[in-house]
Amino acid sequence: MSSKHFIHDPSHLVNTALLSIPLTNPSVQCDITNKIIYRKPSSSASQVSIVSGGGSGHEPSFASFVGAGLLSGAVAGSIFASPSAEQIRRCILHRVQKDKGVLVIVMNYTGDVLNFGMAVEKARAAGFEVDMVVVGDDAGVGRAKGGKVGRRGIAGTVLVQKIAGALATKG
Repeated sequence: MSSKHFIHDPSHLVNTALLSIPLTNPSVQCDITNKIIYRKPSSSASQVSIVSGGGSGHEPSFASFVGAGLLSGAVAGSIFASPSAEQIRRCILHRVQKDKGVLVIVMNYTGDVLNFGMAVEKARAAGFEVDMVVVGDDAGVGRAKGGKVGRRGIAGTVLVQKIAGALATKG
């Protein structure tokens, strides 16, 4: 039987992609219930944790950026949909080290800013040091159109994640 498509059932796409990440990178784990990829706990010196994420559909996107010198955790939403504030909160509170604080890096998409922002506020209310940076570097959106909701985060987000991850590694 021949097939025209690599993926036959799109309803399994996100989970299949997430479950494949630890197979190719043994330094990470997958919390499939909450769609979180995170670095395995380490006994080495702690550092600021870097968390990011967003809608699925642009893989390898965030999940493949989890590792030394990059992200500590990534939260995936459904196809083209932001992860929920609860998923993100669980990542911040239960999947990454928090003793040196957590920096959340998010692209300037309305759902991402709202849900990540809500999760950050909930983590702060629980007594944790958490800050959020919104990246809006999309030069393809003119000033007039970008003025309504701001420019989206596109290519520059990866650079911000890498710089933050490298700085976190240095302490």
